[in-house]
Amino acid sequence: MAHQTRSDRIRNLHEGLNSARDQLYYYALQLTENRDDAQDLVQETSYKALKNYSGLKELEHKNAWLYTILRNTYINNLRSGHNRNIQANRSEEEILVTTAMLPENEIPDRLYEKKELMASIRCLPPVYARPLKMFVAGYSYKEIAKMTGVPIGTIKSRIHIAKQKLKKMYREN
Repeated sequence: MAHQTRSDRIRNLHEGLNSARDQLYYYALQLTENRDDAQDLVQETSYKALKNYSGLKELEHKNAWLYTILRNTYINNLRSGHNRNIQANRSEEEILVTTAMLPENEIPDRLYEKKELMASIRCLPPVYARPLKMFVAGYSYKEIAKMTGVPIGTIKSRIHIAKQKLKKMYREN
């Protein structure tokens, strides 16, 4: 592949951003469940991508890179409390779980499996469901312990018990 100039790379990235904008918007909408917030998230993602274009080694991987920027921006905003006021109709756990659901080629079966798993987790007693949802969303044991005010050993135990209960539910079905 021929060596690209800086302006060619920026132009290619800009074209890639334009072509991926709709996909990024729908993913952001899935995360935020709010059109304005989704548009803001896509705009912030575009800004960060253009600002940090040198971090993208190969333009062929730009879509994965853009999704990663969008997801990380959403998670960072969530952790900093930036979006807490716009998520009034959803529980904290549902928001956290959504952050872990990066589309995997938009496979309907995979999306169904994720929804089924979340439905199963909701059937668990809250003392087990909450830490497991946070764990599935990508939070570490330490972060979960800090956020819930529960000792880390107890968090590990509850997540382990929750997994065992889920396994038992799946075996019975």
